[in-house]
Amino acid sequence: MSKKIALMLAVMMVLSLAAGCGPAQQVGGTLIVGESSLNGVFNPIFYNDVYDGYVVDLIFSGLVTNDPEGTPVPDVAEDWEVSEDNLTYTFMLREDATFSDGTPLTAEDVRFTYECVAHPEYDGARTYWVDDIVGVDEFRDGTEDHISGIVVEDDYTISFTIKEPNVAKIYDFAPGILSEDYYAFDDYSELKALNSEPMGSGPFVFVEYVPDQYCELVRNDDYYDGVANIESVIIKIVPDETKIAAVDAGDIHLAQVTASADNYNAINDAESADVQRFVGNNYNYIGMNLTIPQLEDKTVRQALAYGLNRQEFIENQYEGLAEVCHGPISPVSWAFPGTEELNLYEYDPDRANELLDEAGWEMEDDGYRYKDGEKLSITWTAYTEVDWPQNLIALATDNWREIGVELNSELLDFNSVATKVFDEQDFEMWNMGWSLAIDPDPTGIFGEDQKAPGGFNAGQFTHERAYEIFELQRQEYDQEARAELLKEWAVIANEELPYIFMAIPEQLWAVRTNIEGLELGPYYNWVYNIMDISVTE
Repeated sequence: MSKKIALMLAVMMVLSLAAGCGPAQQVGGTLIVGESSLNGVFNPIFYNDVYDGYVVDLIFSGLVTNDPEGTPVPDVAEDWEVSEDNLTYTFMLREDATFSDGTPLTAEDVRFTYECVAHPEYDGARTYWVDDIVGVDEFRDGTEDHISGIVVEDDYTISFTIKEPNVAKIYDFAPGILSEDYYAFDDYSELKALNSEPMGSGPFVFVEYVPDQYCELVRNDDYYDGVANIESVIIKIVPDETKIAAVDAGDIHLAQVTASADNYNAINDAESADVQRFVGNNYNYIGMNLTIPQLEDKTVRQALAYGLNRQEFIENQYEGLAEVCHGPISPVSWAFPGTEELNLYEYDPDRANELLDEAGWEMEDDGYRYKDGEKLSITWTAYTEVDWPQNLIALATDNWREIGVELNSELLDFNSVATKVFDEQDFEMWNMGWSLAIDPDPTGIFGEDQKAPGGFNAGQFTHERAYEIFELQRQEYDQEARAELLKEWAVIANEELPYIFMAIPEQLWAVRTNIEGLELGPYYNWVYNIMDISVTE
């Protein structure tokens, strides 16, 4: 999952903003965006949520970006070539690109960025950017000072040679480039220490970050691709329940809100707010630890899916602004397989009971199921900043109680949940949502290398044929043939259920009427439009 993955973790996280806190509001020249959270990890190789990703995308530039349809287009690299064998990518950099401290952005900075990801102490989730580059293993074990497959040909030309063809590889060159001078380190911890003091080559420059309150950026007047209309950007932490009122009052200019009929109607009823609504490249899910006795058997996971009334939850929670999710590919993707060959797991407690009997979990007199003397009891770790996880837990508790499953809940803040699940891998069940990459390659989420601490495959999904498909589809340059492989993967995921796929919610944004030049869609967010946005009186 690239910086659009989403990665990584695109969920409605909400923290409170103390009354009266934050910088003085600048009318006209400042775009004020209301967001639910900021973690202060403003580094393109380390950040792990969509909100920090907005800051990263404003401050940093990558070799390539994408157009509104998701097609790669030049950014810092004004052009590139791919060898006939699809193994070597050669990028020709713009010679007018500079970092905000005035130093030129060169091929050495590009190499430095990717070698930071390949560093043996790197503990982020983006190792897949470099895992397939020739010489990365020798660099990691210290036998080589540089990755041999990354060749700096001159100040403004750099090539990457990979071990085998990868049709999605071009998207691995979208991450922001780090300045070697600014981020130079003797100890790797020195690199991470700058996460909250970023410096890049993008259209905006970092000014200040106040935890749990706001982040302020100012326009980069030396940005190589022109000058933004607005003078500055403030990303402000605003509670989800007050975002629409804040847009209508002019305290903020735009904000994403939870998809629901009430919110949609509230935006339409507001005097000074407009609504932008679309199906996103995303889904929400219930994740499971597939290594524990309660959940290691797919038959149990299937029973839990049959035993959960997902349709009722979606109707109550989203009120017509979401649909049930049946697999790991969004309907907006060219790889979406449809549902003809997928099990829809419609609510069926009788079938759930049959499957649990089949799996050897026997119903006892207390109304719970046991196997080898152990109760079928599961603890769900969830975050509290928005209501959908707790509403879902309430429904699941009742639904699963009917089939003999005990559900307990552990409620934490979002950052604690992310740490417990992905870094510590100390959990039984959790919920989150993915904002997916433009390319539907599943390895960034479900790949074998993502099972390590810090990776996204925290549930330890393992499947031999799925891994074969992951490799085959990366080497398939015929899109129709690749779509067939990804369809097979969707069928496997639907059968194995590494997640209980929950919902594909629509994206709902409240935008103040004095904002011009903003258009949102599944492959581009407000940062994508930043050069064209204007704040009028």
